[in-house]
Amino acid sequence: MPGNSLMHVLWTRKSAALWCWIALVLCPVWFSPAQGAVTGGPAAKRGILVGEYKLPASLDATVSSELETELWAVVYRPTAPGPYPLLVFLHGNHGTCGYYDSDRRARLDYGIDYTYSGTCPEGWVPTPNHLGYAYLARELAGKGYVVVSINANRGVTAAYGVEGDGGLNLRRGRLVLRHLQQLAAWHAGTASTPASLGFSLRGLLDFGHVGLLGHSRGGEGMRAALAQYRDADSPWPGRIGKVNFEALFEIGPVDGQTDRTLNAAGVAWNVLLPGCDGDVSDLEGVRVLDRALQDTPELRALPKSSLEVFGANHNFYNSEWQESDVYDTDGCAPQPRLFSVTAAGSGPQRLTASKSVVPFFLAHVGGRRNAISAALFDPSSSLPGALALRTYFARGQTASLVASDNLVIDDFDGATGTSSRGATNLAYGLDLYEHGDAGFNHDTSQRAALVEWSSRAAYVQVNASDSGLAVDWRTYRSLEFRIKLECFDSLCDGAINPRGDVDLSIRLVDGRGGLSTPVALTSVAQVYRPVGAYAAYGSTNSVFQTVRIPLSAFAATRMASLRGVRFAFDKTARGRLSLGNIRLVTTEAENQTGRPLALNASPQPKLRRVQLPEENRIVAVRRVAPARQRVIPGIPPSPPGPMRLEVELASSRRFPITDALPTLVVGEKSYRRSRLLPGDAGRIVFSLSEADYAGMAEGAPTRLQIGGAPVWQFGKFRRP
Repeated sequence: MPGNSLMHVLWTRKSAALWCWIALVLCPVWFSPAQGAVTGGPAAKRGILVGEYKLPASLDATVSSELETELWAVVYRPTAPGPYPLLVFLHGNHGTCGYYDSDRRARLDYGIDYTYSGTCPEGWVPTPNHLGYAYLARELAGKGYVVVSINANRGVTAAYGVEGDGGLNLRRGRLVLRHLQQLAAWHAGTASTPASLGFSLRGLLDFGHVGLLGHSRGGEGMRAALAQYRDADSPWPGRIGKVNFEALFEIGPVDGQTDRTLNAAGVAWNVLLPGCDGDVSDLEGVRVLDRALQDTPELRALPKSSLEVFGANHNFYNSEWQESDVYDTDGCAPQPRLFSVTAAGSGPQRLTASKSVVPFFLAHVGGRRNAISAALFDPSSSLPGALALRTYFARGQTASLVASDNLVIDDFDGATGTSSRGATNLAYGLDLYEHGDAGFNHDTSQRAALVEWSSRAAYVQVNASDSGLAVDWRTYRSLEFRIKLECFDSLCDGAINPRGDVDLSIRLVDGRGGLSTPVALTSVAQVYRPVGAYAAYGSTNSVFQTVRIPLSAFAATRMASLRGVRFAFDKTARGRLSLGNIRLVTTEAENQTGRPLALNASPQPKLRRVQLPEENRIVAVRRVAPARQRVIPGIPPSPPGPMRLEVELASSRRFPITDALPTLVVGEKSYRRSRLLPGDAGRIVFSLSEADYAGMAEGAPTRLQIGGAPVWQFGKFRRP
């Protein structure tokens, strides 16, 4: 059997389920989803068709001038005639070649040969990264969507970064747009649909209703596609035609791997944050929500939200990524872990995706949107039992960025003690109260108030006015704020409290200092202690969640004026937390989240990390001439660049292919432009400028960090 064939990928898995997949992909057939499906567009019949297209690789300058890329994707569609809303999926950074390990009963994707050559070594197979979301795509196709899941292996996945695009996420965005260009041509009939697909795309796609899903680097890649399509001088609208992007769902995305700040403006947006992410272990996708709250308000209500899933790892949201990104058996304590570090996937974890991704697109993409599905992302509403009984969740949301829908009381962007509206805040009995940045998990634009207390009489009062608001505050319906716990005393060593790890009282304050009816935090939300992939070793993430409370809960109609909001720490004796983005909003609050979860799971025990002895060495520090650029007809070559320097590292412990950028740290300086070497998972090369090299201190300790993996130590840096 050929070593690089798609059939061999399936053969090595040796499961009946995969033979069913063969029938669906290679021979499109009728598939029956659950009855009673709600359609995302025109009414769909119960069957779906699945087919695949793969065009020859080429040096397509609209995507990359450095490496050949290819248009390869699997398409899921309803059997009935269209047009249908279009959803496009994009995977993240991973190996592009793998081999079956009979001991692990999994395919291990340690190779990157396909990235550069389109082939894999003997006995290895191309990694079908794009097939890992079939569990989502099939369900969505059954509900009336066409889903196109892109394979970005050739020239993108695991390729070396370029200046200004270290994670190649701008290139990923261009690849998505190039697919849309080709899909538009097939839809319009100006080009013939490939016979390999097994069905025609002519007239099938509704570019007026388009949604996007990106996992890991695919998340930032989808934001890059949005940005590059919308650029003032963009060629893409002329190539594709008009595309109405309605929504974007990201899973464990990276952020900041390009020289552009990539936001989610103009679309409904959600980020799923795996609480036990061992790759993008700082959950940096929440920064997009942070920036949304600081950016210029949008002209219509488009919700932005976050969903942190405790106990989920990074890899197993893609069913083809068969090795856990959590490398030891610490159990993500104290989270109720949704996966095993020795398994090749996780059904319970995938369930948390299907029960959030599908409702999200039903709510936001298509001509017949399901408003009920949107309630899942509202932090004041109850979670459905299919999710609530699995694990803990922390939700963040702004339902609208329209200026008239929000009355900002305090974003904590002023000096300590002064609110965003210029009023004086009050603090009593606190051990600490200060305004500052929100911590390493959050965007630098996100500000917060850090509060610490050890007295039940302590409070902080955040004021919109020193005497009472001059505006009609009663036109708003809810109080909304963001809150997160910080590790304090033994908090992060103990088990999660299902009722929430902190409680306090919230009151409105009128212009004369009178207090409203109090609302207990635990009656409207559960706020849990920080967690992380390696919490047992002190590595935790403190991420904001949103609390929304109806003003009616405070008996606010009895108040003649509003001065501010008082947070009284009268219920939990000691603690440390951050507050952010306090505002009144026109969004109604359901106030249904106060009941504690009854989980069918228990915290995993803390176990010590076992790390085998390894040999790490700096192979070389060398000067190299710039590679000769390939000449592309009609495009002038770039001017020759300067000499550059490289640092090559080797280890007996392989370097994983991750979505987090590998980071070389020499002393206090960090360097992130690197490439792995095909055929050798134990070597990595960092490219440096002369200025980079000059900043490397002789004798400084040298280490390598890749996601949440244990750090590689290389001793002292020595110049040749």
